[in-house]
Amino acid sequence: MFAPAIGIAEDPVTGNANGPLGAYLIHHHLVKPDGATFQFTATQGNAMQRPGSMKVMVDIVNGKPAKVRIKGTAVIVFSTTLKLD
Repeated sequence: MFAPAIGIAEDPVTGNANGPLGAYLIHHHLVKPDGATFQFTATQGNAMQRPGSMKVMVDIVNGKPAKVRIKGTAVIVFSTTLKLD
């Protein structure tokens, strides 16, 4: 996702990063959710001039993350085909 060692300082908005972040925050008790669902808005992509945001929702059961959902809109900015031999 982020790879500053090879020049990728920031990733455009991605559920692959923000969804697990929500579960991580609950699992390690780094946030105090108010209720059975923890929600936040994640923003990314500013440094690479591709800003965006998404809503992250983590359902909590017995103090642990049980289900992660993300919500937002997306556009395709690049498409290709890979041939694997």
